[in-house]
Amino acid sequence: MIRFLLFLVLISNQALGQTSDQHAIESIKRNGGLVLPSPGGDNQWEVQFQLRGRNLSDAGLADIAKLKNIIELNLRDTKITSDGLIHLKELNKLTRLHLERTNVDDKGIAYLKDLTKLQYLNLYKTRITDKALEHLTELKNLRQLYIWQTDVTDIGIAYLKKRLPSLTIIKGIDLSTVIPIKKKEPKPEHDLKWLPNGGNEKPPEKSVTGEFTIIRFINKRNKAVKLFWIDYSGKPKFYGMINSESERRQNTYEDAVWMITNEQEMPLGYFVTGRDFARAIIPK
Repeated sequence: MIRFLLFLVLISNQALGQTSDQHAIESIKRNGGLVLPSPGGDNQWEVQFQLRGRNLSDAGLADIAKLKNIIELNLRDTKITSDGLIHLKELNKLTRLHLERTNVDDKGIAYLKDLTKLQYLNLYKTRITDKALEHLTELKNLRQLYIWQTDVTDIGIAYLKKRLPSLTIIKGIDLSTVIPIKKKEPKPEHDLKWLPNGGNEKPPEKSVTGEFTIIRFINKRNKAVKLFWIDYSGKPKFYGMINSESERRQNTYEDAVWMITNEQEMPLGYFVTGRDFARAIIPK
């Protein structure tokens, strides 16, 4: 009986968690945000406001914080300030954060000091100074920091580099010192094999994780199609529409399975990614 009751509690908690996530996602979408499942893990999210959600204010950040498993958050060009960043303190799975061209200053960066999984932070054209860098010294996983067009000085950069030697700090370029070089010919993309639904060659039942890559999906059909990622448990997760004669550039991982359907979500075929950047041509 005790085991049965524990099972009921577990199922109930899972259902409550899913309901809570759905409410948070709906709130983010109402504020103009885009919520995408991350190919990197189960029940993890990428949230973007840089396209349609530029009116996002500090109040809207409270809704974002309710979705706990965010690993990438893009707040570029929004109307947030340092006061709103207090809501991000609990997003402890965050690995990438875009704050470029916002009104964030030194005070706001203090709220990020416990985001210890952060690997990428973009503060381009914010109002930060050397003081902000003091709050980043405990972010041992941070690998890329953009501080172009800020009030950070070389002294502040040296201070942070001494404490985080693995960190690359991008502070912009001096155009007067740039020496033009001959561009290399771009490497040709190879084409992924199209596996038609119901054909002799079947795709794997689910994706497995691997190296990061980028795929360019090109729709040659005369109708729009839908793009789904088959996750690590074998479930399809919707990523977007690709209009007729259009294309979509998609971040993914090698050995990922992508399903193409018609607008009624009837499967048309599949692609399985490799390690190299590639094209995925959806035939007519």
